[in-house]
Amino acid sequence: MRSLTGFVFFLGLSLIGSSVCWAVPPLKEAGVRELIPVSNWQKQFKITEGKDLGNVVPLTSVPPSNEKRWKLVFGNYAGIYLFQETSGEVIIERLDLFKSRNSIIYEPALPIVPSDINSANLIRRETGYQMFNLDTGKLKRTGRVTHLLQPASASQFDTPAGRLEGHYIEIDHIMEMEYRSQLHLTLGLGYRLNEGPIYGSARYSVTKLGVFTATKTAGAALFSK
Repeated sequence: MRSLTGFVFFLGLSLIGSSVCWAVPPLKEAGVRELIPVSNWQKQFKITEGKDLGNVVPLTSVPPSNEKRWKLVFGNYAGIYLFQETSGEVIIERLDLFKSRNSIIYEPALPIVPSDINSANLIRRETGYQMFNLDTGKLKRTGRVTHLLQPASASQFDTPAGRLEGHYIEIDHIMEMEYRSQLHLTLGLGYRLNEGPIYGSARYSVTKLGVFTATKTAGAALFSK
């Protein structure tokens, strides 16, 4: 599976490869609506690790068409289609990977961030997915996804835009593929209240035939709003 930089970024909405995070006194209690604002905005992120190191890429939030669904676009890497329940829970419906010309459809749609972002419990979700060719619509593979979300905590983050305070979330996203193959993404994600993504850390590994494993990192950090 190619073009995983965009995949990693969009599952977490932001990521960085090498920044350090320090615990700070708890910030004001925040719900998912404050951490992931559903509105029209654009930010600049700098690629910090990978073959496109140093590139500055726009992250754009396209206004919701019906006050519940909206789209995030990360340059020419990827686009993600999200849905927000009345409770505030954020759900991913589709992920487009532009460079590899693939589209991943989650069936049923996958809840990725709960309405109670301050829950002290590990949250586990599972669903199925189908991957299609963006140009032809041809089905390429199917499988299962396991999504694990750790409790959020208050933290500080180093970014090109300076050291920022926010909330930190850790995610594991595991995609089962054919022939005992597996894609495992581990994400560390940072958000500011009412501003959305500012920071992240990411590592992904692909295991083929249940034996051969390759691990890589990819990252981007807030460059400017």
